[in-house]
Amino acid sequence: MLSSAKIDHVINVRITHKTARVPLMEAVAFKEKEKSLAEIRALENVEECLILQTCNRIELFIVTEAAEKTAELAKNYLANRAQSNAEEAYKAVETSIDNDTFNHLLRVTSGLESMVIGEDQVLNQVWDAYLEAEKAKTLGPILKHLFNRAMTVGRRVRNETGINKGAVSIGSAAVELAVNLLGTLEDKKILVMGAGEIGTLVAKALARRCLSPIFIANRTYARAVKLAEDLSGQAVKFNQFEEVLVDADVVICSTAAPHYLLTKDIVSKLMSQRVNTSDIVIIDISNPRNVEKAVQEVAATKLYNIDDLQLIAEKNKQEREKSIEKAVKILGEELVILNDDMKSFSVRLIISSLLSRAEDVRQKELATALNMLGNVDERQKRILDDLTSILLKQTFIPIVENLRLAAKKGDKEVIDMAVKLFEKTEKK
Repeated sequence: MLSSAKIDHVINVRITHKTARVPLMEAVAFKEKEKSLAEIRALENVEECLILQTCNRIELFIVTEAAEKTAELAKNYLANRAQSNAEEAYKAVETSIDNDTFNHLLRVTSGLESMVIGEDQVLNQVWDAYLEAEKAKTLGPILKHLFNRAMTVGRRVRNETGINKGAVSIGSAAVELAVNLLGTLEDKKILVMGAGEIGTLVAKALARRCLSPIFIANRTYARAVKLAEDLSGQAVKFNQFEEVLVDADVVICSTAAPHYLLTKDIVSKLMSQRVNTSDIVIIDISNPRNVEKAVQEVAATKLYNIDDLQLIAEKNKQEREKSIEKAVKILGEELVILNDDMKSFSVRLIISSLLSRAEDVRQKELATALNMLGNVDERQKRILDDLTSILLKQTFIPIVENLRLAAKKGDKEVIDMAVKLFEKTEKK
């Protein structure tokens, strides 16, 4: 029996660098995503879900029949992770439904929602989030289609607008901040802690600005060695980074460590041994933070974090105004297509059931006809099979197209009428 049209909605609940500072983002952040995905999936009316988490955004994408109700549940779920700061987090949470969600995701994958406009790494981060949800078995056909399409659009925007040309990443913004603070990096001793994706971006941006060898420390020493070789830098074993840090001019932290690597006590001890008479600049772009906030209390120490990159990000945005205009125009075109696609999902089960039933009838009647014809060779069987298949497709193509058109127009009455007509045919 065919079911009536099922209207699903896609909601997005998020807290980002636009509404929250680093401490609040840290309080909300997910540490065990697979477990958290299972918790979100267990919320009332949640059919599919995905978590997108980067250094400056924590977002939930959810498919549900009850948009407003589920959005409120998800908003409370996200805010309550901040515990004592739940009220502040609740105020910082933004919510989108359907078309607004689609538009937001396209802006994310296109780099328009990033702190540094046009950055490329967000594409990898979105795809990683997709794979994590797929592994946790919380993805379904709607989010799969939505995210695959969003990735395609993100790549199109970059190819056609050049919005990602030049230094556009959190890593390069951190380097730009260091240049603004010190004037030049050419004669500076610089330590990069972390050789992952962001650490690599930092090191590459530094290599273009710094004549002295860059010191690179990473928990996996071989990775630090590889990056150092690529950039003519010098690898440092992670348990020996203090030997470099004691006389460094700049330290940029970007590891995935879930705890502080630099505490007030560690930095105080190192500063007491310091021969270098200039201040040390520490820029922490990790999430969670690698550097204890109290480090800024140590004499001759200047501490900065992601929140301090806003001025660099604003400058980058102004430089890319023309590319942003082109990107927005592309998103307008793509959003119309995506919105129609997502509406069509409301009739996917009806169409699938209808075509499956028709195919069953075709196979049954074809078998009967072949049996009646008796001695039929393989070539003749293929001709009859192809003929009946083409007839079925040609008969149902307009029906399927009209059902999809009704879905795009939100015409549930037409869809329900089609269901009733086919049910009556079935009962005769």
